[in-house]
Amino acid sequence: MDAVVNSSRVGCAKPDPRIYRLTAARAGAAVERCLFVDDTPANVEAAREVGMTALHFRGPHQLREALAPLLEPRTA
Repeated sequence: MDAVVNSSRVGCAKPDPRIYRLTAARAGAAVERCLFVDDTPANVEAAREVGMTALHFRGPHQLREALAPLLEPRTA
């Protein structure tokens, strides 16, 4: 982990769009390259609205499915 974004220190919290943009910036990634996972639908929708890929977490199987394409070995 390269950065921690603490909402009490930065002055905004989910689902405020600023927190998603700030987190992506601190990670050095464009929001379009971020995967946001949360169990609260409003937070997931807010992440989508700023351009993130977002997953409404309901169980580990769902997260495994979402991450599988990223974890599979690439063939040349």
